[in-house]
Amino acid sequence: MAANMVNGSTTIVHPDTGQEYHLTQGQLDAFNAAYALALSESTQEHLTSLLIQDQIIGQQVEFEDQKNAMIEEAQQIAAVTAIAAEIEVADESTKIGMEKYATDNDLRDIKQDTRDKYAASIEGMVVASRTKNMLEQYEGAIIEATTFSTQASDTVQAFYDSAIVNIDDVYLDQINISWNGTVVGVESEFWSVNSTNGQGFFPDSGYEVTPR
Repeated sequence: MAANMVNGSTTIVHPDTGQEYHLTQGQLDAFNAAYALALSESTQEHLTSLLIQDQIIGQQVEFEDQKNAMIEEAQQIAAVTAIAAEIEVADESTKIGMEKYATDNDLRDIKQDTRDKYAASIEGMVVASRTKNMLEQYEGAIIEATTFSTQASDTVQAFYDSAIVNIDDVYLDQINISWNGTVVGVESEFWSVNSTNGQGFFPDSGYEVTPR
């Protein structure tokens, strides 16, 4: 490679064929900028950040799915409640017809299955929302902890292939990232930051790695 000091162009010579390629300074600057960007976006930290963003999107989708399920069960509950209220105040002749309608349409009472699904969907919304918020606020700690753990255990690719996240069953201020038989538990200032918002979170910090 040779640089022309007069016009600022650079000549690159193919080592095997002798073919010459002439590049301007602008072309070199564009290449260097693209190369630097490619390097920065190929780091494990950047790739883990992308994985976290995918997980956040997944939690948003889960929240919407659970919300739709909750609305469906709530509509069923509302239908039973509404017809019960109408039957209560109706005259006798109207009441007979309404009771038949309620029977034919399975609106005589609120089924336990409906209650269970309604409660489960609300719980699912809460979990998805908490997980999303924790992923957003724990991102730096997750990147640091998983980068160290995957490099130490030589499971980088397995991490990107199979990592899943969930809130710990016992320590509700901890989010677990699991892959290839390893669990990394990450805690941060999430709970103390949000405790002023009336959500009942609890403060703590740090992370731990638990081989399984």
